[in-house]
Amino acid sequence: MLRLTALLLSVILVTAACSDGGDAVDVYAASSLTDVLPRVVERYQMQHPDADINLVFGGSQALATQIEEGAPADIYIAANRTQAQRLVDANVATRPVVLAESTLVIAVRKDAPWLTVDEIAAARPRVAVAASGVPVGGLTEAALDAMEPSIADALRAGIVTRDPSVRVVLSRVELGEADVAFVYATDIPSADGVRAIALGEQPPSNQYVAALVTNGGQVPGSDVESFFTFLAGTTAETAFVESGFPLVAGN
Repeated sequence: MLRLTALLLSVILVTAACSDGGDAVDVYAASSLTDVLPRVVERYQMQHPDADINLVFGGSQALATQIEEGAPADIYIAANRTQAQRLVDANVATRPVVLAESTLVIAVRKDAPWLTVDEIAAARPRVAVAASGVPVGGLTEAALDAMEPSIADALRAGIVTRDPSVRVVLSRVELGEADVAFVYATDIPSADGVRAIALGEQPPSNQYVAALVTNGGQVPGSDVESFFTFLAGTTAETAFVESGFPLVAGN
């Protein structure tokens, strides 16, 4: 229960490093980047040892709302284009750039008997999904809409929770509170006793989009510009690929 309580908090703050010089760079990022972004920061700090990067993780929608309300973010990384564009349209952020992408899968316990989506639907399991406004929640709805109606209806009938972030959704299966969960493939390697079932040969996917937070006129500092440029570069891309994120077409 302690773990779930922590996960249910919409924001998790991780201090990546402390510095004696320069201002801290506050990065608000989708919770599904919890494992990979510290690796990106570590590689950045190999080139910039005095850099101070604070990582704040949570559901993309909740983080966007906090930024709109004045949270002190310098960089925002959403789990889809919609949430990033929301801040751009509101004149709160600028210069959106695609960093990575991840595909949707169904998470089940490793000892679960199912191998296909059809088998899952026939078992009438308890299903965990994200709220519709959360990027993975919207992707889940799109995936269900694309399924054969009887299968989609069986899965929808089993929904027992709609959570604020993909990591909370995944925890439902880890803790035995749901039998299956719709999550990103890149969340599976760090999960406890969980495996993935693919959603067809071309599963739905979301792209991760970073943007500079301006709050209508704030000029990013040199440290912010430096890390933002690094995020969109080849060294960061390598860290994403090594963490299981596929290469983005065109990058």
